[in-house]
Parts: sequence; C-alpha cells; structure tokens
Amino acid sequence: MILCWKKLKPTGCNRFFVFIHRVEEITLVWTILILALIGFVQVISRYVFSYSFTWFEELGRYIGVFVAFSGASIGVRTGSHFTMDLLVTHMKPPWQGRVRTFTNSLAAGFFFIVAYHSWKIVLRMHGYETTSPTLQIPMYVAYLPIPVFCVFIGIRFLITAFAKDMKRQTP
Repeated sequence: MILCWKKLKPTGCNRFFVFIHRVEEITLVWTILILALIGFVQVISRYVFSYSFTWFEELGRYIGVFVAFSGASIGVRTGSHFTMDLLVTHMKPPWQGRVRTFTNSLAAGFFFIVAYHSWKIVLRMHGYETTSPTLQIPMYVAYLPIPVFCVFIGIRFLITAFAKDMKRQTP
C-alpha cells in the first residue's frame, strides 16, 4: 500500500505509479514549454511582422486549461496546494488527523461531483458535434481534460486522506 506519494520505491505496484508520475511531470513540463513558445511566436509575429495567427490564441487557451488541471493534480500529489489549517494545527493529535482525513475526503467528493457534471457536458458537446472556431477540433476534446483530471485529483485526495490516516495508526 502506498503511504506517501513522495517516497515511492520502484517495487511491484509502485513502479506503475512512479512511471505515471514521471510521465505526468514530463508532459506538464513540455506542455508549459509549448505554451510559452506559442506565446512567444504570437508576440513576435504580431509586433514584428504585423501578422497575428488567430488559432494560436485558441490553442493557447486550451493548453492553459490542460496545464491548470494537470498542475492541480500534481499539486495534490505533492501536497503543494495552499491550505487553511490554522485551527487544525492547534488541535490535539487524534482530532487533527480526523479533521484532515475528513477535509481530504470532502475535497475528493467535490472533485468527483465536478468530474461527473463536466463529463455530462463533454457528452453533450459530443452530441452537438460542434467544433472550435479556428482550430476546427471537436469541442468535446477541449472540455475533456476537466473530467479526466478531476477524477485524478479526487483519487489523489482520497489516497492522501486514507494513507495518512493509516500511517498514523501504524506504530
């Protein structure tokens, strides 16, 4: 069982998670680099050559959504999301762990609800067969990262909640 995201050892089932984490991080880094390159080319083409690519702005917007949700998923895994834990840190140890488990479980439930409703929107967009204005890609493709990464975020919140709870119970 995985008790901590940061200390995964490459044995058994954990190799799969290490591989997934690595692919996710590499994908995020390259996606951010592509987004920066797109922005740079757009600025150069607009101000130096007085020509603007309309599809660059749309692609940048879709990549930005992908980066935001992917980064949020990694943030849950690494514990780098901001928290308001002033009251929790001043609680006695058994209550501190219970409240953290509860809040992580609540956050997981929220993201599963968002994933469900955004999946319904993706299916609706697929049924409408609409395409994006300049790239002409199906709009459901643009909306697809939202439910996918919300499921990842929800799973990671659940694992964080119960892995830390189990870690507290083991001597």
